[in-house]
Amino acid sequence: MRQIFQSLPWIHPAVPQPIAELYKKRGVLLEVRKNEILKAGGENPKSFLLVRGLCAYRINSVLKGSPSILSLIIPGRSMCDISAAADERVNVTTVAWQDSMVLAMPPGTLNEKRARDPEFGRLLMEDVIAKQESHIEGMVANFTLDPQDRLRTLLKVLLTSYGIPVRDGAVVPLLLNNTQYGQIVNLTRVSVSRIFSKWESEGLIRKDGRAISVRRALFDRVYDWLDGTGAVQSTRLAGYGRNAQA
Repeated sequence: MRQIFQSLPWIHPAVPQPIAELYKKRGVLLEVRKNEILKAGGENPKSFLLVRGLCAYRINSVLKGSPSILSLIIPGRSMCDISAAADERVNVTTVAWQDSMVLAMPPGTLNEKRARDPEFGRLLMEDVIAKQESHIEGMVANFTLDPQDRLRTLLKVLLTSYGIPVRDGAVVPLLLNNTQYGQIVNLTRVSVSRIFSKWESEGLIRKDGRAISVRRALFDRVYDWLDGTGAVQSTRLAGYGRNAQA
């Protein structure tokens, strides 16, 4: 899964607990509807912590003509904090892929806390680095892996991020459609559909609508620089798994 760093591709690690506690103390709980945009182009300095649901960082490429997903945001992850802290605009749209609940924190809160508390500042820096490493891992996967390996890697990343053991019958925790899978791993909807049909005919997955259950053999060729090829569980994963969802 990982080729360079310790963060997983496409999904950030959860924020450290002190950062999560600050969102809980200073943030305002908001309900966000599916397809609602939280932030576009860094036009406001708010940052968010996802409590429930699913969001994504979307790149609206004029050159490609269709959007790509830089990162999936699952519960326990913060959003828009890097651009808010730097007060810098970026060409990324933060959008809800499901009905979600977020904690929205006022502008400047992270920087104020960082200025008063050096240890908090260190944790914030580590969190920012881990997120950027995850973005790089996702881009590296998309330009070095073949289509099937990209998709099988994504499925294993989803299981690992939600703390679901990789074993026969494991169910992928998100109900994504083929277009969404394609936006993450840079494939067309048709290509994703063909790969899933091939795996289903080989007995590697079972589909029931959007629900996908997998066999462990699907991941036999997934490479991780820390654990080699075909490792059932990945090691050195700070901020991933069930304990990271709170």
